[in-house]
Amino acid sequence: MVLRLYNTLSGEKEEFRTVEEGKVKMYVCGPTTYDRAHVGHMRTFAFFDVVRRWLEHRGYRVTMVINITDIDDKTIRRAGEEGVHFAEIADRYMFDFIDALKAYNIRLPEIMPKATSAIADMYVFIQALIEKGYAYVAEDGVYFDISRFEDYGKLSKQKREYLLTGVRIEPSPHKKNAGDFALWKRRKEGEPYWEAPWMEGRPGWHIECSTMVWRYLGDQIDIHGGGNDLIFPHHENEIAQSEAFTGKKPFARYWVHVGMLKIKGEKMSKSLGNIITWSEALEKAPPAAWRLYYATNAYRQPMNITEEGIGQAYETVKKVYRAEQLLRHAIEDNELGDEGFSPAEYMKRFGERMDDDFDTPGAVAAMMAMVRDLSGKLHRIDEKSARETLETLRKMMYVLGLPELRTDRRTETLVEELVELRNHLRERREYETADRIRKELERAGIELHDGKKGTRWFVLP
Repeated sequence: MVLRLYNTLSGEKEEFRTVEEGKVKMYVCGPTTYDRAHVGHMRTFAFFDVVRRWLEHRGYRVTMVINITDIDDKTIRRAGEEGVHFAEIADRYMFDFIDALKAYNIRLPEIMPKATSAIADMYVFIQALIEKGYAYVAEDGVYFDISRFEDYGKLSKQKREYLLTGVRIEPSPHKKNAGDFALWKRRKEGEPYWEAPWMEGRPGWHIECSTMVWRYLGDQIDIHGGGNDLIFPHHENEIAQSEAFTGKKPFARYWVHVGMLKIKGEKMSKSLGNIITWSEALEKAPPAAWRLYYATNAYRQPMNITEEGIGQAYETVKKVYRAEQLLRHAIEDNELGDEGFSPAEYMKRFGERMDDDFDTPGAVAAMMAMVRDLSGKLHRIDEKSARETLETLRKMMYVLGLPELRTDRRTETLVEELVELRNHLRERREYETADRIRKELERAGIELHDGKKGTRWFVLP
């Protein structure tokens, strides 16, 4: 099978070919750390986590970088409002972001640099652009001259004269062109600053990412990703800076963008008061449900979050965990038959969908088809089929980012004792108390199933 990936730059699905054989260098624009991470952030990073997992499944060695924009107007403004140093605000919300990634079973990247850790590299980068004639020093900062970069606008596919329509542009009477963007900003009273060769000040937003890509991944990378709100101006400006710096060598082979998120049909925004933080979302459903919910929506399309949608995802993901544990119990207890069952055809469908521009809705459908077809014949299949199916299901779950559920010995012993007590109460017809135990176990994520061979319990997300 050939992996094909939609490239925003070409507007087409392209066969995936890496700069260096067997290795993938991937950079995903991280958060500006001035407030808590929300469900929109988690959709983007959950998707790129799936991309990384699938590429590794296919045998690639992946190096992922997610940056932290820790110096920005919003961070400085918040620090001023609270009367603290900007780094205190940046660190607070950086750790909140890391906590969110861990909570949603999103693997941390190999490298997560702060923008302020790359200031010296920015000096080198900016000075090179000045010397090559792509940037100029003005009274209030250093600017990139977009008129000098012929391909400006190639990512967003718009003519230069229309690119600035409806976009917030940094105003300055000292710029040559309205669309020129700041590489370095002159120091303002009360703001943090660094001693640069041109003037005291701080970096612009766009130069941060170009510099960190260059520092940690080199001149060219394979995948550059983020939300589709970053296509213009951020990613457009990154291309201009980086390709001007390296001599127009293609900056990224594939530009991958995730659609925006809506809450009940409306754009998520502070003005509407409908932002759902990552921790608030986990009060509605566990991480596994959110990971499946994200995966059942095509990544390039807008996603509409509804209570009905997350509720349905929760019920669906429970079926996956039940199937995994039923298979495991059947193997451990030797409750199997002699019929064959081939998980290979489901894995083939799963792989075909993942190879087609990371079609996670199709991959989820393949997984659920296997779960459904297995349910009626679980105890009739032979041991070889059962073990292969369990291994296949676990692979699918891993790629989709569904976390492994674990219980320790003390928990298992306690659950077994409560199940035994409940059954004893039922024998004595004390059904109300027995039912109370069942409900308390459900609140703790333990589901009971009564059958001919007694009561089985399952750990659910």
